[in-house]
Amino acid sequence: MEANIHGLYEKFKAGDLIATHEGVINPKVIDDFLAKTEDTLNNIGENPKKIRKVYNIVVEAIQNLFHHQTVPPADFIKNMGLDGDKYSFCTMVKEGMGYKIITGNFVNYDVARQLKQRIEQLNSLSHEELKNLYKIVLDNNEFTEKGGGGLGFIEMARKSGNKFVYDFVKYDDKYKFFVLEVLVN
Repeated sequence: MEANIHGLYEKFKAGDLIATHEGVINPKVIDDFLAKTEDTLNNIGENPKKIRKVYNIVVEAIQNLFHHQTVPPADFIKNMGLDGDKYSFCTMVKEGMGYKIITGNFVNYDVARQLKQRIEQLNSLSHEELKNLYKIVLDNNEFTEKGGGGLGFIEMARKSGNKFVYDFVKYDDKYKFFVLEVLVN
Protein backbone atom coordinates (compact mmCIF):
# COMPACT_ATOMS: atom_id res chain seq x y z
CA MET A 1 0.00 0.00 0.00
CA GLU A 2 2.98 2.34 0.49
CA ALA A 3 2.90 3.39 -3.18
CA ASN A 4 -0.66 4.61 -2.68
CA ILE A 5 0.32 6.77 0.28
CA HIS A 6 3.18 8.31 -1.68
CA GLY A 7 0.76 8.59 -4.63
CA LEU A 8 -1.58 10.66 -2.46
CA TYR A 9 1.27 13.03 -1.76
CA GLU A 10 2.10 13.28 -5.46
CA LYS A 11 -1.57 13.92 -6.28
CA PHE A 12 -1.90 16.72 -3.73
CA LYS A 13 1.21 18.56 -4.80
CA ALA A 14 -0.03 18.83 -8.38
CA GLY A 15 -1.15 22.27 -9.45
CA ASP A 16 0.03 25.70 -8.44
CA LEU A 17 2.41 24.58 -5.68
CA ILE A 18 3.36 27.06 -2.96
CA ALA A 19 5.26 24.80 -0.52
CA THR A 20 5.58 21.07 0.14
CA HIS A 21 7.32 18.57 2.39
CA GLU A 22 7.26 14.79 2.64
CA GLY A 23 8.95 12.86 5.46
CA VAL A 24 9.80 13.66 9.06
CA ILE A 25 8.46 16.92 10.50
CA ASN A 26 10.97 18.58 12.82
CA PRO A 27 11.59 22.17 13.93
CA LYS A 28 13.86 22.90 10.95
CA VAL A 29 11.28 21.56 8.49
CA ILE A 30 8.60 23.68 10.17
CA ASP A 31 10.75 26.82 9.93
CA ASP A 32 11.64 26.13 6.28
CA PHE A 33 8.04 25.37 5.30
CA LEU A 34 6.74 28.53 6.97
CA ALA A 35 9.48 30.68 5.43
CA LYS A 36 8.78 29.25 1.96
CA THR A 37 5.05 29.86 2.41
CA GLU A 38 5.51 33.47 3.51
CA ASP A 39 8.16 34.26 0.87
CA THR A 40 6.09 32.80 -1.97
CA LEU A 41 2.91 34.60 -0.90
CA ASN A 42 4.82 37.89 -0.62
CA ASN A 43 6.51 37.34 -4.01
CA ILE A 44 3.18 36.79 -5.78
CA GLY A 45 1.83 40.00 -4.21
CA GLU A 46 -0.79 38.43 -1.98
CA ASN A 47 -2.75 40.69 0.35
CA PRO A 48 -0.93 40.98 3.72
CA LYS A 49 -4.13 40.19 5.64
CA LYS A 50 -4.60 36.97 3.66
CA ILE A 51 -0.91 36.10 4.14
CA ARG A 52 -1.36 36.30 7.94
CA LYS A 53 -4.51 34.20 7.79
CA VAL A 54 -2.88 31.52 5.61
CA TYR A 55 0.32 31.60 7.66
CA ASN A 56 -1.56 31.09 10.94
CA ILE A 57 -3.48 28.13 9.54
CA VAL A 58 -0.29 26.58 8.14
CA VAL A 59 1.33 26.97 11.58
CA GLU A 60 -1.56 25.06 13.21
CA ALA A 61 -1.60 22.37 10.53
CA ILE A 62 2.13 21.66 10.55
CA GLN A 63 2.34 21.79 14.35
CA ASN A 64 -0.42 19.17 14.47
CA LEU A 65 1.77 16.95 12.30
CA PHE A 66 4.81 17.58 14.48
CA HIS A 67 3.04 16.88 17.78
CA HIS A 68 1.01 13.92 16.57
CA GLN A 69 3.48 12.03 14.41
CA THR A 70 3.05 8.30 14.72
CA VAL A 71 5.60 5.69 13.80
CA PRO A 72 4.26 4.20 10.56
CA PRO A 73 4.15 0.46 9.89
CA ALA A 74 7.61 -1.10 9.64
CA ASP A 75 6.98 -2.30 6.08
CA PHE A 76 6.15 1.26 5.03
CA ILE A 77 9.39 2.60 6.53
CA LYS A 78 11.40 -0.14 4.83
CA ASN A 79 9.68 0.08 1.43
CA MET A 80 9.85 3.86 1.30
CA GLY A 81 13.51 3.87 2.40
CA LEU A 82 12.71 6.48 5.03
CA ASP A 83 15.45 8.20 6.94
CA GLY A 84 13.93 8.00 10.41
CA ASP A 85 10.86 6.45 11.86
CA LYS A 86 8.24 9.10 11.08
CA TYR A 87 6.35 10.02 7.94
CA SER A 88 3.87 12.71 7.07
CA PHE A 89 3.36 15.32 4.41
CA CYS A 90 2.24 18.91 4.18
CA THR A 91 1.44 20.64 0.92
CA MET A 92 0.05 24.02 0.05
CA VAL A 93 -1.34 24.87 -3.37
CA LYS A 94 -3.11 27.90 -4.81
CA GLU A 95 -6.71 27.09 -5.62
CA GLY A 96 -8.75 29.76 -7.34
CA MET A 97 -8.63 32.88 -5.19
CA GLY A 98 -7.57 30.89 -2.13
CA TYR A 99 -5.08 28.34 -0.87
CA LYS A 100 -5.47 24.73 0.12
CA ILE A 101 -3.34 23.29 2.92
CA ILE A 102 -3.21 19.49 2.82
CA THR A 103 -1.64 17.34 5.50
CA GLY A 104 -1.31 13.59 5.83
CA ASN A 105 -0.06 11.28 8.56
CA PHE A 106 -0.51 7.78 9.93
CA VAL A 107 -2.92 7.21 12.81
CA ASN A 108 -4.18 4.10 14.53
CA TYR A 109 -7.85 3.15 14.33
CA ASP A 110 -8.74 4.60 17.75
CA VAL A 111 -7.21 7.96 16.90
CA ALA A 112 -8.95 7.89 13.50
CA ARG A 113 -12.30 7.39 15.19
CA GLN A 114 -11.66 10.27 17.61
CA LEU A 115 -10.46 12.57 14.82
CA LYS A 116 -13.50 11.79 12.70
CA GLN A 117 -15.84 12.63 15.58
CA ARG A 118 -13.99 15.88 16.29
CA ILE A 119 -13.91 16.98 12.66
CA GLU A 120 -17.59 16.15 12.16
CA GLN A 121 -18.39 18.16 15.28
CA LEU A 122 -16.38 21.15 14.03
CA ASN A 123 -17.84 20.91 10.52
CA SER A 124 -21.35 21.08 12.00
CA LEU A 125 -20.73 24.33 13.91
CA SER A 126 -21.30 27.90 12.79
CA HIS A 127 -18.55 30.51 13.08
CA GLU A 128 -20.11 31.81 16.31
CA GLU A 129 -20.37 28.29 17.74
CA LEU A 130 -16.70 27.66 16.89
CA LYS A 131 -15.76 30.87 18.69
CA ASN A 132 -17.72 29.76 21.77
CA LEU A 133 -16.21 26.27 21.68
CA TYR A 134 -12.72 27.78 21.55
CA LYS A 135 -13.46 29.82 24.69
CA ILE A 136 -14.93 26.78 26.48
CA VAL A 137 -11.89 24.62 25.75
CA LEU A 138 -9.56 27.41 26.90
CA ASP A 139 -11.55 28.10 30.07
CA ASN A 140 -11.85 24.42 31.03
CA ASN A 141 -8.14 23.72 30.48
CA GLU A 142 -9.07 20.56 28.56
CA PHE A 143 -5.74 19.27 27.35
CA THR A 144 -4.70 15.92 25.92
CA GLU A 145 -1.60 13.93 26.83
CA LYS A 146 0.16 15.59 23.86
CA GLY A 147 -0.56 19.03 25.33
CA GLY A 148 -3.38 20.20 23.09
CA GLY A 149 -7.09 20.44 23.55
CA GLY A 150 -8.02 20.35 19.92
CA LEU A 151 -7.46 24.08 19.80
CA GLY A 152 -5.46 23.80 16.57
CA PHE A 153 -8.39 22.23 14.74
CA ILE A 154 -10.79 24.78 16.20
CA GLU A 155 -8.50 27.65 15.17
CA MET A 156 -8.11 26.29 11.63
CA ALA A 157 -11.89 25.93 11.31
CA ARG A 158 -12.49 29.44 12.66
CA LYS A 159 -9.84 31.17 10.60
CA SER A 160 -10.47 29.36 7.33
CA GLY A 161 -14.24 29.84 7.48
CA ASN A 162 -14.59 26.60 5.52
CA LYS A 163 -15.51 23.04 6.38
CA PHE A 164 -12.70 20.51 6.57
CA VAL A 165 -12.39 17.91 3.85
CA TYR A 166 -10.81 14.73 5.16
CA ASP A 167 -10.26 11.05 4.52
CA PHE A 168 -8.91 8.04 6.37
CA VAL A 169 -7.21 5.73 3.89
CA LYS A 170 -6.91 2.17 5.18
CA TYR A 171 -3.32 0.98 5.22
CA ASP A 172 -3.65 -2.27 7.17
CA ASP A 173 -5.56 -3.67 10.15
CA LYS A 174 -3.80 -1.30 12.57
CA TYR A 175 -3.19 1.93 10.65
CA LYS A 176 -5.06 4.45 8.57
CA PHE A 177 -3.57 7.39 6.76
CA PHE A 178 -5.31 10.61 7.75
CA VAL A 179 -5.58 13.32 5.08
CA LEU A 180 -6.88 16.76 6.00
CA GLU A 181 -7.61 19.56 3.54
CA VAL A 182 -8.21 23.11 4.71
CA LEU A 183 -9.26 25.73 2.17
CA VAL A 184 -8.41 29.34 2.97
CA ASN A 185 -10.18 32.02 0.91
